Amino acid sequence: MTDYILQISFDPENEDVIEGRLFLTRSAGNHLLRPGIIEAYFDSAADRDEAARLFEKAQAIERPRVDWLQRYQQSLQPLVIGKSFVVAPDASRIPPNSGRHELVIPQEQAFGTGAHESTALCIELLEELDLRGKRVLDIGAGSGILALAMLRLGARKAFAFDIDLDAFGPLRENAGRNRLPIAAFIGTLDALRVREFDVITMNILPEVIAPMLTRLRGTIIVSGILIAQRDQIAARAHVVKERTKGEWWAAILSTSNATGA
Repeated sequence: MTDYILQISFDPENEDVIEGRLFLTRSAGNHLLRPGIIEAYFDSAADRDEAARLFEKAQAIERPRVDWLQRYQQSLQPLVIGKSFVVAPDASRIPPNSGRHELVIPQEQAFGTGAHESTALCIELLEELDLRGKRVLDIGAGSGILALAMLRLGARKAFAFDIDLDAFGPLRENAGRNRLPIAAFIGTLDALRVREFDVITMNILPEVIAPMLTRLRGTIIVSGILIAQRDQIAARAHVVKERTKGEWWAAILSTSNATGA
């Protein structure tokens, strides 16, 4: 089955107006993805497309419907990711002598347990890089899984931030669970005095990624991007390597040729 989604971008001050307009549609429900972006769900493409006429900035998306019971059951099992990682919600669930980099990431409110294709893509691309002794940054860190993965791969210092207040607890707790130090904070890119890092990860929306590419320097891994949205990002930086998984696209970018297009 398919979810028919309308992703609506708007001024955060107008959230009540957007919610009011959605009330007039045949939306089966919606949630605030992050300030300024709402995803509304519809039972058919026709209902979604009719609703789109009420909004200035709305993107139609179709995704396979998630079986949440199956997702929960899977979240209790260790996940083998890429060539070298195993991720589990509890240390007791990691197989003994796995020979892999181990990460303990419980199912939390914050995004990022490794189960999602976009997170797995990021980790697989990180494995392609030599991170030993590197200074790294994770933007939109969620649970902190990517910052932790970079430290497991030998990074010297990891910074991570998110704009979601609910992410701070999981970020700090997951760093403690895995005995890996992360310099974490809640805020935006403007809080960083230095914006040049050896490696930067961004597993967030393409609309958020795109304007930041000209403000950062380093090797950048981007994910959270539908294959259909690839060109929105690829047009702004040199694509060094790219991968797909399901409907998702991720890439290693070089910003040396970044443009403001």
